[in-house]
Amino acid sequence: MPNKKIVLSLSALAVLALGSGVYFANSHGQATTAKQGDTKTLTVYAAGPKPLSDKIVKGFEKKSGIKVKTFDGTTGKILSKLKAEESNPQADVLVLASMAAGVDLQTHKKLLTYDAKNVDQLNAQFKDSKHQLFNYSASAVGITYNTKEVKTAPTDWADLTTETYKNSLTIPDPKTSGSSLDFINVYQMQHGQSYLKQLKQNGAEIGGANKEVLDAVVTGQKKAVVGGVDYMSIAAIKKGEKIGFTYPKSGTLVNPRPAMILKSTKHAAAAKQFIDYLLSDTVQKQLKKSYLIPGTADKLTSPLNNAPIKSYTVNWNDANKALEANIKKFNQVLGHD
Repeated sequence: MPNKKIVLSLSALAVLALGSGVYFANSHGQATTAKQGDTKTLTVYAAGPKPLSDKIVKGFEKKSGIKVKTFDGTTGKILSKLKAEESNPQADVLVLASMAAGVDLQTHKKLLTYDAKNVDQLNAQFKDSKHQLFNYSASAVGITYNTKEVKTAPTDWADLTTETYKNSLTIPDPKTSGSSLDFINVYQMQHGQSYLKQLKQNGAEIGGANKEVLDAVVTGQKKAVVGGVDYMSIAAIKKGEKIGFTYPKSGTLVNPRPAMILKSTKHAAAAKQFIDYLLSDTVQKQLKKSYLIPGTADKLTSPLNNAPIKSYTVNWNDANKALEANIKKFNQVLGHD
């Protein structure tokens, strides 16, 4: 019998890709997405960063003349909102921080196919042959640490199992963080659960979303984040916060951030224009300024100093299949209920 607490904790918020699978596999109906005649309003649900999302929307509205209504939130909140709206879908376009969540939607045939402009310019690692997931950007996970508390910078995941980090580690919650969900899943696909058990023994705790765990390190409540996203930490470093960020030398997850058009949209033409805009040179240049990796980048390098990132090779269809089991294992090891 499955652990009831685990099942409840995962399904309560339609937890990211796992939750969306539960939801989309059982949803029905052909509800409308907008009021009759509302042909010039596009609804976009985006998993931030919000300043960048706002800039993109403003630029798109100016260029296209199409009004955009937005909902900004974590990937978990977006998928929960989709579930709540299943009888009357509102979103036309999703921009998520979890590739696994996008693949899950694709698996359940919820996405529109579109031969977008500039799609051939995407990094080979980010291309979707079905032309449904448009990986316009990416972020990498790593180790964020407090430079006041940590005198020797960590270089790899194993460093966090030492006495230096005893009872002072935090991990982004996969219920709210799409990047954490994908990292936890992919790491276990690569290495199993032994590292998670070592983190547990060293007192690691599950925190909140990415911003919350970053804040815990910035304020000194914790010494380090395991699997934090690079763009948030780099932005904090640029602001002068006393933190550092490391891409582990043994490898890490560079996670595509997919945009997609829902098949239920009533504004397909406008949605396609929005996807084209995301892949445009204008937006791809803006991504660099927000410390994200552009989808059209030839090489995977740090937004902080252009150093190469050693990236895991991921088959995202396999990752989607492994997701439920690996999240359950994570919760069992870390004691998350």
